Amino acid sequence: MRGKNGFTLVELLVVIAIIGVLIALLLPAVQQAREAARRMSCNNNLKNLALGFHNHHDVFGQFPAGGEHTGTGDREMWGWGAHILPFIEQNSLYDRLKVTDQFLKDTLDDTTLRPLTQTKLEIFICPSDPGGHLMDGGQMNSGTGRHFNGLSSVNNSFRVAKSNYIGVCGMFDVDHRRNNGVLFRGSEIRFADITDGTSNTFLLGERNRRCAQGAWVGNRNVTGGGPQGADYTMGRVTIPVNHTSNASHQCVEAFASEHPGGSLFAYADGSVHFISDTIDYNNAGVNGNNQSNNDAPPTFNSNNLGTYQRLGARDDGAPIDGN
Repeated sequence: MRGKNGFTLVELLVVIAIIGVLIALLLPAVQQAREAARRMSCNNNLKNLALGFHNHHDVFGQFPAGGEHTGTGDREMWGWGAHILPFIEQNSLYDRLKVTDQFLKDTLDDTTLRPLTQTKLEIFICPSDPGGHLMDGGQMNSGTGRHFNGLSSVNNSFRVAKSNYIGVCGMFDVDHRRNNGVLFRGSEIRFADITDGTSNTFLLGERNRRCAQGAWVGNRNVTGGGPQGADYTMGRVTIPVNHTSNASHQCVEAFASEHPGGSLFAYADGSVHFISDTIDYNNAGVNGNNQSNNDAPPTFNSNNLGTYQRLGARDDGAPIDGN
């Protein structure tokens, strides 16, 4: 027998089982709702960054360079993220970093200024990406060199603040000086240079922890470090979205996100779109002159390119179907 207000053991077990089933049914829905909210926040970050680019263009008549270069020596250089700080309500940080007065290397070598490069800026962080706000070595055998090493006064483990958003340099190596995207090494691209149309051209894409993220402040040794330095602020579209291999440093030059099924991209017109990791992909038309530190114009066959490659180029002249 049981008391008037009591439960039998069987009844209690049934109740617990029902609660467990309800939790199992509701948990995926809760997780999906949370991811939807995180993805919307990520979308807004990209929109606001793209707006910063447009405002930069209004003032200077061009977009900032994907990464600076001096042409000689190995030197840490400012990236596009540093140059748009005044246009994303970070004027004070821009001035304190001395972006217009000196190289990034000089700021990093200054012990009073160095901590500023670790400033957490939410606009550069995708809420779905795990970990802290500093650059992470990633999970795809890409941890080596994911810090600003070799500086005269910085130890080899110094990490700057991360950015989950990197510039689209085009179809060729991220260190190519004459790439065909919007943001590449030493680029000075205007709206008029985007002859494919701003609504058909990538501006920014995502890079997650698995592929070692990026840095909003700039690049490591962009003039001599090759792709391993320039990929801190730029990526290329001749590696699939959400690539799972880091052979030949592919993952750290690619675009990848923690959003299931694809990645968000900001277009040059300021819009943001989700690009599926099954998007039409074909890089067979990418031909010669595509290596790092190359001054010769890269060559490609626009008739033998996938939609993903075409979206990454500003002037390939090929139509975009199913964008």
